[in-house]
Amino acid sequence: MSSMARSPTLGRALLLGCRAGLLVFLLLYTLCALLNMQLGYQGNESRIVTDWVWSEWRGVVLWQVARLIAAYSVIGLVLGALLGAGAWAAERSRRAVFGWSALGCLLVEALGVLGNMAQHPHVYAATLYGRSEVTAALLRAVSGTQPSGWYAAALVLPAVSGVALVLRGLGPVPRWHRVVGGATVAVAVLGFAGLGLARMGRPAGGAGTARPNLLILASDGLRPDHLSGNGYPRATSPNIDRLMDEGTRFSDTVVQVPRTAPSWTTLLTSQWAGEHPVVHTLVGREARETKLTTLATVLAAQGYRTAVVADYAGDHFSRFPYGFQQVSAPDFRFPDLVRQRMLIMHVALLPWTALAPGLFPERGEFPELTDPAPLLARVLRTLDGLPEDAPFALVVFASSTHFPYAAPWPQEGRFVEEGYRGPWRFGTTPQVEVNPEAPSPTPEDVAALGANYDAGVRTFDGLVGDLRADLEQRGRWDDTLVVVLSDHGEHLADASLGLGHGDHLWGGAALRIPFVVRLPGQVAPGRTVTQRARSLDVAPTVLELLGVPTPESFRGRSLASLVRPGEEPGPLPDAPALIETDLWFSDRDGQPYQTVRIPYPWIYETATVEKDTGEIALKPEWEGTVRRARHRGLYLGRWKLLELPTPDGVVVQLFDVVADPAEAHDVAGDFPNVVTAMRARLAEELPDGTREVERPVEH
Repeated sequence: MSSMARSPTLGRALLLGCRAGLLVFLLLYTLCALLNMQLGYQGNESRIVTDWVWSEWRGVVLWQVARLIAAYSVIGLVLGALLGAGAWAAERSRRAVFGWSALGCLLVEALGVLGNMAQHPHVYAATLYGRSEVTAALLRAVSGTQPSGWYAAALVLPAVSGVALVLRGLGPVPRWHRVVGGATVAVAVLGFAGLGLARMGRPAGGAGTARPNLLILASDGLRPDHLSGNGYPRATSPNIDRLMDEGTRFSDTVVQVPRTAPSWTTLLTSQWAGEHPVVHTLVGREARETKLTTLATVLAAQGYRTAVVADYAGDHFSRFPYGFQQVSAPDFRFPDLVRQRMLIMHVALLPWTALAPGLFPERGEFPELTDPAPLLARVLRTLDGLPEDAPFALVVFASSTHFPYAAPWPQEGRFVEEGYRGPWRFGTTPQVEVNPEAPSPTPEDVAALGANYDAGVRTFDGLVGDLRADLEQRGRWDDTLVVVLSDHGEHLADASLGLGHGDHLWGGAALRIPFVVRLPGQVAPGRTVTQRARSLDVAPTVLELLGVPTPESFRGRSLASLVRPGEEPGPLPDAPALIETDLWFSDRDGQPYQTVRIPYPWIYETATVEKDTGEIALKPEWEGTVRRARHRGLYLGRWKLLELPTPDGVVVQLFDVVADPAEAHDVAGDFPNVVTAMRARLAEELPDGTREVERPVEH
């Protein structure tokens, strides 16, 4: 008998298994690294950024490479050793031990990836969906299958190896046991894989405190017109609909700047952007460190325990001094972004990072990872730590409805038309660089995008239901003021206005948010308020409902009188709702707003990264241009006015939102007196003094 045919010692088998596992996982690392060499963010790839990162942030890149190689190596060594020991227990030859360990590692890896892919196919779509028809077909085939089946199948070989070791330790194993054991392994793997292939059926369509608690439930980019309780045809929001029935909804709530950080700052400070320093998304150090009087600081001074828990889109909560006593939110610093983008390329490692999220915390910051389960776990831990003898004020901010408009299993693909194979099957995201040769989206593409977004709405709604159930169990639901809202809406290519938010002010999809309040005895059930509300008004309204005085710095007005039980009151006087765009990330995205703007370069030229903090900020020399170039306007009564600065003057547009709710027809030429009055009111209301009197462009 040759040396290779003899059964090795346990030590030799462990060594052979380690070698096989290490070889397999280092090959997987190499394959992933070679196939995904260019850094990108949410589908936006740039050679400029890749080269700059290698030049300026080489240390971050090399350290992440070392961490990745170490992770692959540890997994390969541990898994290979376990499988090698199992082969030794089965009295295999040296060659068989090595081969069994290598093939076993590949099988466990493949099943683990399939399970994670079934749970979060949109995470893998970032690197696989557009690569080839083979990988795209694989994603489509796995989507909708049971993740638990794949995961269970992946555990079979390690479990059998462990059992074999125990049996070997107990005594000799008859050959027929080994045969039966091998057959059992094959049946188990096939059986669990079959469970994975089984698809979910797709549906057809404590003691209370003296003062109320506050729970704000928000999802980034949540559109009120996509809630089934507002008449949307899909069943997207049963839990939110129930809150609407039990409380009061505002049917028309407008934000000022439809981007996350400026909008949340306006909402929490009840000040216009320009009165507070967060005038756009990429403000510098001085603005980030300015002390703010907010809803959180006011409530903390009144004895509330304040906390905010957010996932990836809530980085502003950790970067701006909003005054929350507890903050559980990610960062959005450039080194973190580099690590995040490098990790998502390694599809072979992604399932393993979910087992030890603390080793790769950047996984939790993936925009593509829209699963609210980790967010829910952190919220429940936060609630566990709150004192029962004091009221709490808790903000929960999810990213389930933010682009890339994707939902995890079991909601993923829930509303997508069967057989759709287009580019937006697993969501999409606005592009900084647009390929001019790329085909325009088809109606089927737009429908798929809306379907994916609706699955995200349903996912957030599930989080709302889970938190309700938990607070009911704690006995703290009915003494809690519950508020449902968002930071802005979203354009979904459904009205020829592009994707995303913050780039233009046409239409109302990105400017309107849900605003629902519920508090038994203090808020009328089943009421709809048609009076226009502003995000500026949220904090004063909440404070009055909680019985807390409003600080003088708050500019908004309380709307609590409109939601009190009893006879429904008449409307309040109209109040102006200022609106304006954020800074533009691109000068080449092909959207219509590019034709009516003061030009300045794209973000790769106008932004910088602070070396000491890693914060991404606008270069100071571009601040003035960005503020002058922004589109601005206001809603007042039945009118919406827009001022769009261009190099040749200001383009002025006017919309009658009563006669034209879709805001599709510019009537500025028909109502010159209204235009004059509205422009004067806008000049009066603008808080920052940057508006220049400019001649309008002739219509």
